[in-house]
Amino acid sequence: MMKNILGLGVTNELSQVLQRKDQDIINTMTLVRISKQRLQNMRNDGWDTLFKEVELFCENNCINVPNMTNSFMIRGRSMRRTESMTNRHHYQIELFYTVINMQLQELNNSFDEINIELLMCVACLN
Repeated sequence: MMKNILGLGVTNELSQVLQRKDQDIINTMTLVRISKQRLQNMRNDGWDTLFKEVELFCENNCINVPNMTNSFMIRGRSMRRTESMTNRHHYQIELFYTVINMQLQELNNSFDEINIELLMCVACLN
């Protein structure tokens, strides 16, 4: 389950490949593209699967799962000044999507399509 949480399984393999000294540029750039696509797929379709895994884990370990339709209470703020949001909104939108968006943004900043194409062309010259 932990590898599925917030893309760790998706980005771990890429991280290991990028740290190797004997990199195969073409395979590495292919893995970058695959990682971006997997993160996007996880963002689009992964919440329900992840939530079911977390629910099962909590159930197996006698951990209470909050009702996702209840209001989320932001700690440290007075009740009068809080914005109303459900637990589901907080965990899915504020946390899950935000972390995946940050990972995607970091990959896109480091490896945009132009850079990937340039690196692949340079690799072909070897």
